[in-house]
Amino acid sequence: MTCTKRITITGFLVRYVDLREPKPRAINEEVYTLDKDGAGALGLLGLNAADFITARYEHGGYHVIGVEQIRPRRTGRIDLCQLWEQLAPAATEEAPATNVKEEDTAE
Repeated sequence: MTCTKRITITGFLVRYVDLREPKPRAINEEVYTLDKDGAGALGLLGLNAADFITARYEHGGYHVIGVEQIRPRRTGRIDLCQLWEQLAPAATEEAPATNVKEEDTAE
């Protein structure tokens, strides 16, 4: 049984200005990534990636100067079984304590 998944990631170079900084403000650059499923979901909602990314940044108080797609897309395989084994111990260590109390049935 194979436990691998093929993913395709598209990068977007986002240039933005933090409006909370005093003038003169620096132009910042970040790479924002979307996987193929996320980009497809945006298409189903009638959105394009640039508008979605711009809305996310502007909601955080930034002014977006430009969003451009980085070519080429990157494709890779992820071994989900190996990922599960790595995350399982971390999840048990970070698991929140339950608020279940045992009832005392001794009379």
